[in-house]
Amino acid sequence: MPEAGVDSLLVYVLTAMIAHLLMSLGQTLFHRYLGHSRLGGRFFKNHIQFHHVHYAEDHVVSNHYLDNGDDNTLFFLMPVAVVVGLSYLFLRLDFLVVQLAVMSLSFYGHYYLDNQYHVAGSWLGRFPWFRRKQQLHFIHHRHGKCNFAVIDFFWDQLLGTYRSVEPGGFGIPIAAPRPRPSQP
Repeated sequence: MPEAGVDSLLVYVLTAMIAHLLMSLGQTLFHRYLGHSRLGGRFFKNHIQFHHVHYAEDHVVSNHYLDNGDDNTLFFLMPVAVVVGLSYLFLRLDFLVVQLAVMSLSFYGHYYLDNQYHVAGSWLGRFPWFRRKQQLHFIHHRHGKCNFAVIDFFWDQLLGTYRSVEPGGFGIPIAAPRPRPSQP
């Protein structure tokens, strides 16, 4: 009987890993093909004309995360709803719950880390893994055709869009944070 518990746990872990990897791949592909292509329409406009304008060149951080209120979340969550809906047809309820929980956490993780990359003095800056991913993200802001991932940059390596941090450090100087623009 204990073997059945271990097997179930392994299937739950496998379900969780696949769910996160699907979210991570989806984020990377959406960012690349919709966020940086006119095909993305409003998603593209919001991403390029706001996010990449306010976080450009050496001004990649601000005192507070700058957001214009046009949220791209719905554009990303629509296909996620389709995946979860299809999963409902094929997965047992317990696996569906694992998938939905992990996809939700993964989505929030992508959103939260992207915001924290741009906040001067983020509490996550004490961790080397965060600083490394932050610098890879900043390379994306300087060279828009690379490093579309937010968490799992191996997707960029597989897609041929990876650009590494220059040897000898984190490579990109971070200028003083931009002040928050005054609202009219």
